[in-house]
Amino acid sequence: MRMFRPCKGSVCLGSPIFQNAGQRMLMDPIELSILLERLEFSQKNSSRLLGRITVGSSVTIKNRETREKLTVTLVPPELAEPEEQMISFISPLGSALLGLKLGDIAVTEFGRRTDKWDVISVNQRKVITDI
Repeated sequence: MRMFRPCKGSVCLGSPIFQNAGQRMLMDPIELSILLERLEFSQKNSSRLLGRITVGSSVTIKNRETREKLTVTLVPPELAEPEEQMISFISPLGSALLGLKLGDIAVTEFGRRTDKWDVISVNQRKVITDI
């Protein structure tokens, strides 16, 4: 039996910051360009050696306002399951985290709300797909 806690503050896995944003990004060439640049940078061997967040990384973040902690894993869009803390790297939070390292701050914006997240832990893993 799965137990869900009510959403508090910005840590609600049904929130738009955890959902895929592919269509929105395709409509904004600048945002898409930034994401592709961050994705390319994060996949370099030097980024892995420096502990940068890549696709497959498990990341613990803390909301600067609410102090809530959350651990998520960045995955390709087809493997995203926000309820299981597996978020797509093209989600607003995923794209904000991509390429960051321990101690950096991720910023997410949705509507009039802006959240800042401290990166407090990064564990790198490889994502295996059959695609």
